[in-house]
Amino acid sequence: MLTAGGAMTLEVVRVLTDGDEAGCSLAAGVDPTDGSYWKTSLSISGQVTASRFCLSLWAPAPPWWQVAGWPLLMTVMAVLLFAVLPLWKARRSRVVPLESVDQGGELLALLSELCTATGVAPLPRVVIDPAATSVSAVVFGRTRRPVVCLHGGLLAVRRSDPKRFRAVLLHELAHIANRDITLTYLTVALWRVFLVLVLLPYVLCLGYVMYGVAANGGVPRLSRSAVLAVVMIVLLYLARSDALRSREIYADLAAVRWGADPQGWSITATPPGSAVRRALDAFLEMWRTHPSWGLRQGALADPAPLFRTAVLPLFLIGAVPVLAVPQVLGQVALYRVNFTTNLMMVLVVIPGALVTGVIVVALWRAVVYAVLTGARVPSGAWAGGWLGAGMSAGLVLSGFGSGWAWLPERPPVLLVPVAAGAAFGWWITQCAHLWTSTSRGRTLRPALALCMAAASLAMMSWLTWWMLAGATNLNRDSPSARMVARAVLQWLPSAAPAGDLSRVPGIATVLPQLDNIASTPMCSLAIILLWAVPLLAWARSPGADAPRWAPDGAARPEDPVAPLRKVMQPGLLGGALACVAVVGIQAYIHTGQPVPDARGGLYALRYAALLVLALCLPAAMAAAVASTADRRYRLPGALIAAQTATLLGFAGMTLVVSVDGCITPLNVLSDSCAWRPAWWRPLFPFTFVLNNALVLSALAALITALAATLLRLRRKPADARVTSRADARTRGSRARHVAVSLLCAVAVAATATDGAFRGYLLGFTTNQVTSQRNLVQYWGLPDPPLSDVGRLRQIRAWYRLSGDDLINLAVSYDHQLTVVLRAARAAKDSWDALDRRLRPACTNWGRAAWFETVWFRVPADPLLRADWHQMVTWADTGNRNCSQALDKHDSDALLKALRNLRAAARCAESVNTGIDGILRKGGYRGTTRPAATGRTAICDHSG
Repeated sequence: MLTAGGAMTLEVVRVLTDGDEAGCSLAAGVDPTDGSYWKTSLSISGQVTASRFCLSLWAPAPPWWQVAGWPLLMTVMAVLLFAVLPLWKARRSRVVPLESVDQGGELLALLSELCTATGVAPLPRVVIDPAATSVSAVVFGRTRRPVVCLHGGLLAVRRSDPKRFRAVLLHELAHIANRDITLTYLTVALWRVFLVLVLLPYVLCLGYVMYGVAANGGVPRLSRSAVLAVVMIVLLYLARSDALRSREIYADLAAVRWGADPQGWSITATPPGSAVRRALDAFLEMWRTHPSWGLRQGALADPAPLFRTAVLPLFLIGAVPVLAVPQVLGQVALYRVNFTTNLMMVLVVIPGALVTGVIVVALWRAVVYAVLTGARVPSGAWAGGWLGAGMSAGLVLSGFGSGWAWLPERPPVLLVPVAAGAAFGWWITQCAHLWTSTSRGRTLRPALALCMAAASLAMMSWLTWWMLAGATNLNRDSPSARMVARAVLQWLPSAAPAGDLSRVPGIATVLPQLDNIASTPMCSLAIILLWAVPLLAWARSPGADAPRWAPDGAARPEDPVAPLRKVMQPGLLGGALACVAVVGIQAYIHTGQPVPDARGGLYALRYAALLVLALCLPAAMAAAVASTADRRYRLPGALIAAQTATLLGFAGMTLVVSVDGCITPLNVLSDSCAWRPAWWRPLFPFTFVLNNALVLSALAALITALAATLLRLRRKPADARVTSRADARTRGSRARHVAVSLLCAVAVAATATDGAFRGYLLGFTTNQVTSQRNLVQYWGLPDPPLSDVGRLRQIRAWYRLSGDDLINLAVSYDHQLTVVLRAARAAKDSWDALDRRLRPACTNWGRAAWFETVWFRVPADPLLRADWHQMVTWADTGNRNCSQALDKHDSDALLKALRNLRAAARCAESVNTGIDGILRKGGYRGTTRPAATGRTAICDHSG
């Protein structure tokens, strides 16, 4: 709600400031009729310096306090309203004290008895609302200072229907015991403040904008931001309603547990009608803050539906990060905050923890209830799929990664979050089931906390990858092989020609995806935790006694978990096979070892790719075997085996690479023997291999476990009646648990250190200009075909916003240089005097060399763009040659430099003349500077 409030407030402020952000987008070459996210983003990100300069002039960001202060004001006003609401509800003109109607003290005695029986202390304040005729009551105030308000209609039936009277009182006491009051009324206060301070100004602003469009003869349309605001409000309302409905049902259950008669609520539910009627009732139920009587009675009769994972809350919560994070990014981007991987990692912490907390708690409750009642344990894939569907819906609504079109360029990309969510939910339920089967302590909370921590980090890594690279990279064309080859040579320098790289099949498709995985912070740590949590559970010996966390008589015995060796042995064998494969790769690559200067590029890339395969293929085979160890826990078994094999193979690979050069037949990168740690080698992509090996091995484990489940492979479970084997497992459980814990600790520490160090290095990225240049070299800037109208709009925006000033500035440099040369000729200056006159003029031209950086390239017209680029080139060359010639007293070099600067001026005149013609042809007044004619307006491209 605070995020939505900040975004909607920002929209209001930007409308009131009347900036020209659209003009800056046109000047950058953005086609407003093209819904592609990638082309728009690349046009701006590839010219981010110019974009920020333009926005600072024509659409400056509002003061930070206007954006940050509004959510803060919302919070303060909500707290004040929360404090005032109890006073307003308990005002003397509306309610009277209990003593005024209970002079004999019967009601107070009954209430004291119920509070003692339920453990509610101290005794809450009780008031009476005589004007309320409903047979009900309400509790308000705060959790520690509750006020129970009894309606007059309830007092009227106290003697005629004592069961109902008692049930209503117990229901209100249950709200106090469940600590619902503070949370409920804080939610109510925040919602009301949101309506007044955010929604009302936003609606008025939207009406103002639509009125202006209609007044100018246009057709008002809802913008994407308006639709997104409506959707956010609906999501907030539905989430609020679902939370309030849930607290009512749990209060009913607590009241019945304390002795309330289930028939005390004597309202008769409406009998179910036709299918259309039932669907309509279900739809209307979502919007109610109080559940219907039919739903409440059904929950009292059978509480099982309460422990099933409702898909609506998961769908809503899944949309939150994909909607909220882009809004926050849009707010901070106005203040020149660089969009980096570390920034994204910070922004997804709260949404990731929120999403994870909701689904982990929901699925653990479902699993524990199923185990205690003997029901079928849910798979979690259905619930996780709905969580992912919410993320896909958020992607469509926000346009982040897909553009302003309502469907991405490649609609199948929307299935990726659904599949990831299903796998996520499956892992959670499998871990929950495994921990409930092996835990014998007093509580499951430590296991739940461990699972939630691992799942939270995995969710944060997923969100970082998906929103930073996945949604965009899967939704656009791949870069050219030539550009990827150039990037690889910057990453792994080599004297070998780049043409060898550009001919590698699939390099432009596969390598960018692998590179994105490798650059995701804490990716390897998240995978290790997903492996360690089920491994720690499997290493525990369940024993033969009943678990102490379960209620007496509730736990139903299950077959013992398969021995740990059934999943560790395939992993250990797979690790040994991976080590052998690594040695084989070393020997194979050595046969084609080039000279030292050529050991980067294709040679190093092929080496890294083969090592990833050498680690992943044995891991996949180990996962396939381990997935049959226990049919109840196929995914944890496959994951344990696959990651064990990968880690052992990676440890062997690290050792071999670190001593590279000591065994001649295995030499790959070095020829001399020395200890060179693999993680420090310049031509060895250590993190690239680590992250991709772990991620691909985890995917292999997931696929093999899914295949084994779908094929319904059968394996006879361990015989629970063989007590001697169980006892033997119990006797060795302590040593086994210590060994596994030590292994997990080492793996977590190593990957956490690598992830933290890589994240630390990301904080020292290259400067903005260098990053912009690298992006353009890798992807290029889009140059889509445009209509004549689109071409005119872009060139006019480029010229109007700052292009005219830069052209005039370049021409003024030429005029200044001409004046200086004439004065020097007339005065017959010495060389030192000439230096003093001429050097400032040359230095001014040096500023023109930055015109293509601080301002956009000329859009829509390749000829004008080439002339403008040539002007920048001549200015840079002439300035440097002029300074060098003056330093060396070289008259010939100085004359050549002055010709370079004169050529730069003619290129500027050529651009001005071309723009003048385009503007006049489009019906606009020409350029402010008269168009040049003849040789003056011809740009020389020979340099």
